[in-house]
Amino acid sequence: MKINIDVDDSLQQDMITIHCREITDEILELQRLLSSKQMGAQRISAYIDDTEYYVEVKSILFMEADGNYISIHTGKSIYRIRQKLYELEELLPRDFLRVSKSTIVNTELISSIKKNITGASEISFRNSAKKAYASRNYIKALIEIMDEKRIKR
Repeated sequence: MKINIDVDDSLQQDMITIHCREITDEILELQRLLSSKQMGAQRISAYIDDTEYYVEVKSILFMEADGNYISIHTGKSIYRIRQKLYELEELLPRDFLRVSKSTIVNTELISSIKKNITGASEISFRNSAKKAYASRNYIKALIEIMDEKRIKR
């Protein structure tokens, strides 16, 4: 693998492009590592009552629409922001995936998925008792993403 770094001071923000002959497990792992590195530095401004907090994106388990607000769930707290779910979906890293009309999950923190053919599948998260639910229309995409993350035998 060949690595080039081009410095261009006219860029408004840093950009990484991967050129490859085909998408391999190694390329996908490189993309995941770069995304997770970028995600570690990102924060979302959210509220609990009248106090504003700066929540690290990598600590978010899931987000769900709640009336005119979005509830942001971490392992310990629930924050609220006044924004549209689709707006957040566009800003979030690749590790975040919509699993229903009203919910986006962090696939990096999923510990298990209890499939339910007739209804919503239950998603559990590492080090948390919180649950999210994936609708039948979205579960296939979630399973595919989780299969990509699984260590191949």
